[in-house]
Amino acid sequence: MTRESTRQILIVEDDEDTAEVVTTLLNNAGYKTTAVDRGQDALNEIAASSPDLVLLDLNLPDINGMEVLKQLRSQSLLPLIILSGHGRDRDKVNALEAGADDYVSKPFSAEELLARVAALLRRIDWTPQPETRLVVRQLELDIARRQAFIRGQRRHLTPIEYGLLVTIMRKAGQVVTHDELLQAVWGDQYVGDYSVLRVNISRLRQKIEQNPRHPTYIVTVPGQGYRMPTSSRI
Repeated sequence: MTRESTRQILIVEDDEDTAEVVTTLLNNAGYKTTAVDRGQDALNEIAASSPDLVLLDLNLPDINGMEVLKQLRSQSLLPLIILSGHGRDRDKVNALEAGADDYVSKPFSAEELLARVAALLRRIDWTPQPETRLVVRQLELDIARRQAFIRGQRRHLTPIEYGLLVTIMRKAGQVVTHDELLQAVWGDQYVGDYSVLRVNISRLRQKIEQNPRHPTYIVTVPGQGYRMPTSSRI
């Protein structure tokens, strides 16, 4: 049995042709799929079966996809990719800020969608070795349990946020470039896509910084990337 064959993906898409194409594509790649065409059905299916990943269309007949995303994120960190015919940067940023892990614009190629699904699922499995614990000042990452703590308080991270944090913490005191982070967390196909990086760094700062507008753990290095100071004196 392949790893893919154990993965359950929920497709939330009200266009029958698109839903059929995506279902066939994922099934042929070895994934198990369930497709629904309404937002409430999606929330019910997630609660009942806990899929490994959700592909969510924004234009649904009952509940707007953004509302489905917000309701889901209020109670779950389930990996989620937006599929949308809206390709504007603002739409993409809004979805990422609301908690989406990725955003794929329609029309998309089969190769692109499969690559992005595989990349996100890899984030779930990835645990760097041999470390079991990383500590920078009052920030602690328990790698064995995939849990983050700041000043003793646990912070719930999405797979993408976890990948960013562990990559930056492993190089504490050094500059981690934009493309280095994109490649490490998302994969080669994302190199140069700085908007997805900025939004997720912003989300991560909201969870670990006392003042996200004046960060002391994930500091921007203009034109280069980010750095995590090992001392509180930046």
